[in-house]
Amino acid sequence: MGAGALSTVFRRNKNVAGRVIDGQAFIITPNDNRMHTLNRTAAELWEYAKEGWTVEVAAERLSRRFRVEKSTAAADVEKCAADLVSRGILVTE
Repeated sequence: MGAGALSTVFRRNKNVAGRVIDGQAFIITPNDNRMHTLNRTAAELWEYAKEGWTVEVAAERLSRRFRVEKSTAAADVEKCAADLVSRGILVTE
């Protein structure tokens, strides 16, 4: 993600609509009128994005929730965050 990524705050794009059902998130991006389906981990990040999160905070939460090493969670969070930003689902501050 590059320099400063650990302090970057990720939030929901205010123009995007979504809902979580049974651990999966279904997100509509209006700029391309597409529906995106997010797996359980990405759906957790979507939920966290209501208040905003950093990679460090999200990795800590996910490592506890899914019982994985924090370093593994952080790597996964970085990849997922980059994907969600590229699709316009999340924005950065």
